[in-house]
Amino acid sequence: MAGKIGVDGTCKGVQYSDHYGTWDDVIVQATVKISLKTSYVSVKLNSGKIMLNSGTVCDLSEESCIDSDDGYTFWQSIPTIACGFESYDVLFEGTAVKIQGSLDSHKTTVYTLETQDTTFALTLTRKHTTCGYTLFGTEHPKLFIFETQKGNVFKAKSKTAVTNLDMFTYANSKFVYVERYIRDQITTLYQDIIMQKCELEKQVIQNTLSLASLLPDEFAYRLMKSPGYMAVTAGEGIHVIKCIPIEVTLRKTNTCHTELPVTFRNTSLYMTPKSHILTKHNTIRDCNPLLPILYNIDETWVQFNPTPAMTTPPHEIKPLTKLSWKYLAPQSLATSGIYSQDDLDELRDHIMFPAEKSAVLHTIARGFTGQSIPSDTISLQNLLDENSLNKIYNNTLTKIWNGFTTFGAATAGVFGIFIIIRLIKLIFDTLIHGYALHAAYGCSLHLLGAVWSSFTHLLLYLANRPREQPEVDSNEPPREDTAKETVSNAQSTNQSVESNTQAIPIVYSFRELRTRLGENEQISQ
Repeated sequence: MAGKIGVDGTCKGVQYSDHYGTWDDVIVQATVKISLKTSYVSVKLNSGKIMLNSGTVCDLSEESCIDSDDGYTFWQSIPTIACGFESYDVLFEGTAVKIQGSLDSHKTTVYTLETQDTTFALTLTRKHTTCGYTLFGTEHPKLFIFETQKGNVFKAKSKTAVTNLDMFTYANSKFVYVERYIRDQITTLYQDIIMQKCELEKQVIQNTLSLASLLPDEFAYRLMKSPGYMAVTAGEGIHVIKCIPIEVTLRKTNTCHTELPVTFRNTSLYMTPKSHILTKHNTIRDCNPLLPILYNIDETWVQFNPTPAMTTPPHEIKPLTKLSWKYLAPQSLATSGIYSQDDLDELRDHIMFPAEKSAVLHTIARGFTGQSIPSDTISLQNLLDENSLNKIYNNTLTKIWNGFTTFGAATAGVFGIFIIIRLIKLIFDTLIHGYALHAAYGCSLHLLGAVWSSFTHLLLYLANRPREQPEVDSNEPPREDTAKETVSNAQSTNQSVESNTQAIPIVYSFRELRTRLGENEQISQ
């Protein structure tokens, strides 16, 4: 701290002074101890304060403070460890109104939004950088604004967890919005009034200037807004002269004048309307009781025709300016905020669940034991959401369809075996039927009947059915069939005799023909 010490052991002292005293030719050394301590402290996010272990209270946004026990203390109001995207919830994602202005000589930026579900008005305070993203803090320590673009998303919007909802932040955001809204409405009203006043004064000045060169007295009256002034045009300028007020006496005349006849110091003069300037000359006009001359004397209206008389006050012309400002009430302020109504309903259910749990369990127990319960208390529909019902429905249909598929496959196998057996049986039946038909009819079209068993039975029945013998008269000779073969006379005689005793079929089958042919061959031999 003072003096010098060499590496070879030499030393050189100097003068040293502190609050304890002064020393000459000394070497002063000191030991500095730096302590680094990490601790957890309480933070009041609603008020933006941090309370140190010694009881010192500091502003959370300052991020540094001097503690009476630990000295310089530093902290970070927003943790940036590993980005921590899971620590944030997106309350609103969309387009908002950005208002930039100045308040108390400070530039401010306010983001405001008013919809059916979301309402807020937040002022930017300072920037925070998190993993390359720039977040803007607001009056609320928990609320941040991120100016995003298409494709540049800080975090995807999802359903806000019930445990992350903060009713104090919700209420405070509404108060801030109401304050911003009232301030904006009052500012708009003030600007509207000033603008109307400015436009009115501008119009008055323009009208007054247009009368300067034509009616100087009228110009002076409008400019000064009271009688007793005169105006004198001098080039591009106008001189306004104030006259000295005097007292005059009303004078009676037998004629009508535009000016009011008065007397001042026994001198007949005339007072001009509005400006009330005394002149020696007047403007004579015809007297007309329908259009009398009116003057306001001592807050009383008097008509001259030419005799003075009191009259009713004329209609006073007033400005008909319409106010353009209109108070706009905030829409849905009671229901909308930084949280949607669904989030608030879930928060209410989350808070009330411990209190309602015992009652719900009691109702369920009564229902399972067969006791009566109100129909509108509990419902299985609340236990199963739409996705669960769809999943159960799809699983049930899948299992039923798989059962049908298995049964169909087994049935198809059995049916296939049955078809094979039937085909084998059909082949054997066809062969047997064909053999029987061939034995009865030979090679003919009758063999086609072997394919159908019923047709085969019909053909065999027709081939083997008994034949009826025709009645033969004893007096008449027997008739011979045309299909009978011709033989010798002796044989024909014998056969004719035999034909009397044997039945002669009308139609011969193939078997009978073959038998008879065999018999004829034996006889011929």
